[in-house]
Amino acid sequence: MSVSPGQIVKNLIPSEPVTVNQVQDLGRMISLAYTGVNSNISSNKVITRDEFEKLEVLTSQGIFNFTGDPRNFALFAEAERIDSAYQFDPLFAVNCSIVDPLPHQVEAVYKYLLPLAKIRFLLADDTGAGKTIMTGLVSCSITSLRRLR
Repeated sequence: MSVSPGQIVKNLIPSEPVTVNQVQDLGRMISLAYTGVNSNISSNKVITRDEFEKLEVLTSQGIFNFTGDPRNFALFAEAERIDSAYQFDPLFAVNCSIVDPLPHQVEAVYKYLLPLAKIRFLLADDTGAGKTIMTGLVSCSITSLRRLR
């Protein structure tokens, strides 16, 4: 038998991988007691030997499987880093945009506009002062703050 108690396998149930708790040989059939990895629901199932051989062992308890594609892992890690960057970077809107705001625009947004309780403003200034850039920074920052709640 290739599957033993304590191993995590997939293809036993369609919804999730399971941890095998008990394997019992019943002649032409095999009884498996298992617990869902995500749902933590315990159950048992009787399957044929052919179905048993098709079970794919993902890992054993305490043993990790590092056979994944490193490029996919790097892409996933970068996506997670970008997804949570706003929580750690107070100037996230500035750093993730392709616009290079001027110091007075960053100061106006992060020192004066965002600390106020209600974010309703009339942004008026001379032509070319960067009102559009400041509006974009405020909008991006507010969206990031809403994700934190």
